[in-house]
Amino acid sequence: MRCLGLQLILLCLVTTAYSQDGNHEDMFVRKDFLIISSTKNYSEALKTAKKAAVGQNIKLDLRGLSENKQSGLTLSEDQCQNEGWEYPAYYARGRWDDGVYISIEYSDAFTGFKPEYYMVVVASGNRSEYNYKRTYNKIKKTYKSAYSKSSKVYIGCMH
Repeated sequence: MRCLGLQLILLCLVTTAYSQDGNHEDMFVRKDFLIISSTKNYSEALKTAKKAAVGQNIKLDLRGLSENKQSGLTLSEDQCQNEGWEYPAYYARGRWDDGVYISIEYSDAFTGFKPEYYMVVVASGNRSEYNYKRTYNKIKKTYKSAYSKSSKVYIGCMH
C-alpha cells in the first residue's frame, strides 16, 4: 500500500500542475466498463461476482473494498489511516487499475449511472482493446444481459 500512496501523491502533483488554468476536464478520463450485474444489494452482487469468477475463470479482485452504508463501498479504516485518507474512502475502478478482473463498484462514483447500485464489473479500459473485446464476447455467451458502458473517471487528487 505504501507504493500506492506514493503513486497517488505523484499523480496529485502532476494533475495539479496541469490544472492550474482552472479547467478541471483534464482531471477526468473516459473509460469503458463491462458490467454483468447491477443491484442495490451488496450480498447479491458479491454472490454474482464470486460465481462469475469461478465460472468464467477470471480473477476476483475486490480491491480491499467492503460495503459501507455511508459511501456504498470503502477501504478499511486501517488502509485509509495508512494512506492519510478520511474514512470512509472509495475510489472508482478506472483510475489506475484497468484490465480484465471481476470487482464490485458503486455506481455513485461514475457519471451517467443510476445512483446507489452495486455493479459487478468484469473489465475496464477501452472497449476497442483486444482483451476487452475478447472478454466481452466470452461474457455475453453466459451473461446475455451484460453490457458495456462508458463513464468519466476522476483521476485528480483524493485527499
